[in-house]
Amino acid sequence: MCGINGFVLKKKASADENINIINKMNSLIIYRGPDSDGIYADDKVALGMRRLAIIDLCTGKQPIYNEDGTKVIVFNGEIYNFKGLRDDLINKGHKFKTKSDTEVILHSYEEYGTKCLDKLNGMFAFAIYDLLSREIFIARDRAGEKPLYYYRDNERFVFASELKSIIKAFDIKKEINKTALNQYFSLTYIPAPLTIFENIYKLEAGSFIIYKEGSLRIERYWNIDSQEVNTIYSYDECKRRLREALFTSVEQKMISDVPLGAFLSGGIDSSIMVGIMSKLSSRPVETFTIGFKLKEFDESDRAQIVSQNNKTNHHVHILDYTHAVEELENILETFDEPFADSSSIPTYFVSKFAGQHVKVVLTGDAGDELFAGYSKYMVNYYSDMYNKVPRVLRKSLIEPFVYKMPDRSSISRKVRKVIESSEKDMFEKRRELMFLGFNGTRLGKLLKAGNISSESYDIIEKTYNRNLEFDELTRTLYTDFKIVLEGDMLVKVDRMSMLNSIETRVPMLDKNVIELAFSMPSDFKIRGRNQKFILKDTFKDLIPHEILGKSKRGFAVPIGEWFKGPLKGMLIELLSKEFILEQGLFEYEYIANLLEDHFAERVNNAYPLWALFVFQNWYRKYFN
Repeated sequence: MCGINGFVLKKKASADENINIINKMNSLIIYRGPDSDGIYADDKVALGMRRLAIIDLCTGKQPIYNEDGTKVIVFNGEIYNFKGLRDDLINKGHKFKTKSDTEVILHSYEEYGTKCLDKLNGMFAFAIYDLLSREIFIARDRAGEKPLYYYRDNERFVFASELKSIIKAFDIKKEINKTALNQYFSLTYIPAPLTIFENIYKLEAGSFIIYKEGSLRIERYWNIDSQEVNTIYSYDECKRRLREALFTSVEQKMISDVPLGAFLSGGIDSSIMVGIMSKLSSRPVETFTIGFKLKEFDESDRAQIVSQNNKTNHHVHILDYTHAVEELENILETFDEPFADSSSIPTYFVSKFAGQHVKVVLTGDAGDELFAGYSKYMVNYYSDMYNKVPRVLRKSLIEPFVYKMPDRSSISRKVRKVIESSEKDMFEKRRELMFLGFNGTRLGKLLKAGNISSESYDIIEKTYNRNLEFDELTRTLYTDFKIVLEGDMLVKVDRMSMLNSIETRVPMLDKNVIELAFSMPSDFKIRGRNQKFILKDTFKDLIPHEILGKSKRGFAVPIGEWFKGPLKGMLIELLSKEFILEQGLFEYEYIANLLEDHFAERVNNAYPLWALFVFQNWYRKYFN
């Protein structure tokens, strides 16, 4: 695992100048690769990387060149099937100087060109520069586990693992992208291809760039296509394949030349990962859990049950949220753009804790998006139930009562969501439930008219409607896989783990597991009120009985209480009338009402206020 950087200049500069720039880009992401760095530079091109050594500790230093030195690569990630690919390439006459997966990518590109991506099973972002043709080939993995940003103007083309390496190493005009601004305040994150900055983009998952002499071409090499998916209607066949695919995936991801463990939340997905690891390992698995002093946020008891069931070497760190507040600035700054998923905070601490013992961890991420684990997927079920109640009772009795109740609990918010979605069409229901910040109506009240973008929701509708041959739930899962997983969940895990210099691996995102999941009928995933049905059924021998029937929990954070306590002063400062009017982005009166309702405990506005808090904190750093 590493961080990579690079640029191509239109006009020549001295190699020394280019070395200085690439060194600066590398220095901004040292935590992604504290073990070593490496650069290539000539008068127009520079490549750089920071290395966290995981595989081939002795000879895997980058950049790596091909046999005749005409091609050079920098790489961030892991290729899990590299040993088999290496053997095939040796048989075809390629000669290797290292035992690293990095060199396998380079020789695969020599042999197959851009089609080499079809052969790679892993998480990756890499750049290969051909010194003869002056062409750069840049690619990102299928699910978007590894980040890649890029920028182009009349003078240069720049790419990097993190935004900061572009923004802080070059004199680039900083302007806010209005569509991205709208997406952020609706979703609480910004999905690819946009960033908060005009003209800086994320390379979309499953895509590659060819850049040569000022010309940039982007192509998608992998996607889930409903016209190409062969649905497997045999439940038993799906179970057999799923068990085989996940066991194979976990086994591949346990290959490491450094200490390895697993995050263990006590949920279904991490319990399965730890169960498989324990079956495959000859020694106890190292597992890591964050517990909380506030019992309503603590689920370390569930993780303890799973640990005991698998006889793991279990580590629990009890987090006092005063420590979290102290680290908040460091956490938020790492994302380089507004990112308001508050579960990044406990993710940071479990990564920091695990990093004291291991350098690689496996996680249970992506199980919810692939196998329908989120409660929002049940909206049809509950809306249908609600609509069976006579309309006169709904309108005259139930709804007036619900809306008079204080909006302070998660239950009251869920009931309101069911009521609000009951008369909407299916797509509107799904889209509204993706909005974790401000929905369309509230967003219109928050932003000044000149800052509202009509294009901000297009990405959701286009993604939802891309695979019309899929049933409705599968289209929803595909939308979340492409937008929520890539834009939120994987960003959170990558940045928080890398900030602590540890590598995370996600067995659920193996190519074979993803494609199998989208080959299953949706009624294999949800039956009645039972979610993740086939996943739980397939691995019921690995999931403790006490866990199997439990409702899903997440990494909850007491944001609402912080805003009444340790963060109140900072919140009021960031949302002051003077600051808001100076920005010219928001309607101050609406924000003032949000604050007043929250402090008076009439409405729990924790999450919209958190989105504002995070944005203002970011804005102050970049524009003030």
